[in-house]
Amino acid sequence: MQKRDGDRIIFTETEKVRYEMRDAMEQIIKEYGIDRMKFHEVAKNRYDQVLRRLYYSFCNYKKYPVMQLAYLWTRFREDLKRTELIITNWEDWDIYIDRMDELLLERKPDTFYYLVVDGGWVYEGSLEEMKKVLKEYPASMEDFYIFPKDFLWLICHCDDGACMCRVWK
Repeated sequence: MQKRDGDRIIFTETEKVRYEMRDAMEQIIKEYGIDRMKFHEVAKNRYDQVLRRLYYSFCNYKKYPVMQLAYLWTRFREDLKRTELIITNWEDWDIYIDRMDELLLERKPDTFYYLVVDGGWVYEGSLEEMKKVLKEYPASMEDFYIFPKDFLWLICHCDDGACMCRVWK
């Protein structure tokens, strides 16, 4: 994951582990024929902008001034509203990922969302393509976050609690 040291972002994983996570995503995209026009990695020169806005939109940056994506959900602001949790037993992973629809206010097929996964990798794409990728993502995946480009809400999957919910301001 990442930490902010002054104005730099530093990672808590080794570079090898970080790239293994990205390699797993790329393998899924290729193996399952994911349409790269509908789901792809965000340009590296936009990572910092997306991750900063994510952190400052949902986290208590006064209490936690160092930006770190590992266990990001533990840094959420206390005033955020939350939905009820959706729980997985890991054997129902496909159903769990499909239940993400319950957390959306509205579904627009052509809308692109951001997805932040382990290692701080940032993707964007349609929810349908994103769900195809997430259904195939390794069980070793930890937390992931999905949010619209206006940053008004966030779906958080927490592997420690085997659950997800939506938070908003």
